[in-house]
Amino acid sequence: MRRILVGFACLTSVASATVHYKLIPEPEARSIVVSITVDHPHQFETFRIPGWSPGYYQMASYEKKVSDVRAADSQGNGLKVDNSDIRSWRVASNGASEETLSYRVLGDDPGLGFFAVNVQSDKAFMNGAAAFMYVDGRTTEDVDLTIKNRDGWDVATPMTPGANGRFTAGGYDEFIDHPIQLGEFKRRTFTLSGIPFEVDFVAPENQVRCNMDAETERLKAVSAPALKLFHDAGFKKYYYIIHLEVGNFSGGLEHRACNVQAVANSGELHLDDLAAHEYFHAWNVKQIRPKVLGPFDYTQPQRTGNLWFSEGVTDYYAKLHTFQSGLRTEAWLQNEIADQIRQLQSGQTRKIKTVEEASRNCWEQDGFGFGDLSFYTKGLLAGFLLDSAIIDATNGTKTLDDVMRTLFQRCRLPKPGFDEDELRTTINEVAGKDLSGLYNKIVRSTDEMPYSIVSKIGMKVGVPSQERQSPSANVAEYVVETDPAASPHAKALYSVWLHRLNGVE
Repeated sequence: MRRILVGFACLTSVASATVHYKLIPEPEARSIVVSITVDHPHQFETFRIPGWSPGYYQMASYEKKVSDVRAADSQGNGLKVDNSDIRSWRVASNGASEETLSYRVLGDDPGLGFFAVNVQSDKAFMNGAAAFMYVDGRTTEDVDLTIKNRDGWDVATPMTPGANGRFTAGGYDEFIDHPIQLGEFKRRTFTLSGIPFEVDFVAPENQVRCNMDAETERLKAVSAPALKLFHDAGFKKYYYIIHLEVGNFSGGLEHRACNVQAVANSGELHLDDLAAHEYFHAWNVKQIRPKVLGPFDYTQPQRTGNLWFSEGVTDYYAKLHTFQSGLRTEAWLQNEIADQIRQLQSGQTRKIKTVEEASRNCWEQDGFGFGDLSFYTKGLLAGFLLDSAIIDATNGTKTLDDVMRTLFQRCRLPKPGFDEDELRTTINEVAGKDLSGLYNKIVRSTDEMPYSIVSKIGMKVGVPSQERQSPSANVAEYVVETDPAASPHAKALYSVWLHRLNGVE
């Protein structure tokens, strides 16, 4: 929700206002010290630490890592701080023209850091939601951050750099969606479509075991298809921050112009579809998003029935784009989809919960679904089937890519996100046909997925004969493959599905 202030003078004041942050890493104390300075404070200002981090749909306890909270005016005189709410600190300004809140954050996030803050002797990582409080009513004001870095330490962050360790962002939502990596790490770069990319390899004792040049080339290859699909980006530079140590989480987390991955420090990384998934989020979830996912309410769960699209369809494109990058084969792509079918069909929650319900209720589970129903898995398959239906309905002139491009143009920041039923209506618009029955069956019912629809584009889904089954499998090992008996028209539509219409060769 956006607050509109009445009066030209007030609008001018707010538009030019800036909230000033300072960050000091203290590896000896395994922590960071943060200060927030507010000009012309109100009689009372409330500072809050977020209750969750964008991209991970679980309530966090970041306040437990916060200590030594103090407030002072510009002369250093102490100001009263009230912490009656566990995630907020209310400061009485006493008429001061400027006030500063300072605090310490313990940097003990496992591994090299991921969802929170990690500080070690030679490096530090900050996920913005865990490190930086916001000021009530001032989240749309510009932000500047000064980093008092350690001698010999490098810095990597998608924030706009300035002089003397200063960085800027256009408001709090943007600010905390730009993680910060400090310390010793290895850097590689490449350029695509005139956009610079940076890959930062962060390893224990700065000992990277993989071939960084080869891994960077793979990341370059897997980054190309999305740019060709959208012909535009919401970022001017993009970062891959690769943490080569697994703590309590292995995988990736997306940010506006960056993603962070936690993987083992091995000789071959081959991040491929993991990297493609997190990177595709720069469009789908950071720009194309349900309305509740930006601007954010950080105080409570933000429920939407469309995480299957934000996460699962992103995973679908990760598979497609990894194939289109040339890193994987057509057989790999088919096998990946077949494995997702096996995972879905092996579960029981799909019989009693829809994927929309799993999306809304994930906050009560692990952030990935509900029960054994993952909105990643069923969402990927929903993307596959809806893509097939669009291709069939338009005789191959449109694909799900056209839905993505349409939503990108309509929803990209600073425009609002999409309404809860807007995905269905946009799919119908692109298809030129009412696919509501299919959409509702896939997304809003507990019916079995209508896999037979892929026959329209020259494919088939089935259970292999007994001799091709894995003897140790508890469930059927599904196969997804081209249908040799398909009509020439269906085979042509299969080529459209495989190679798309976005210029990817």
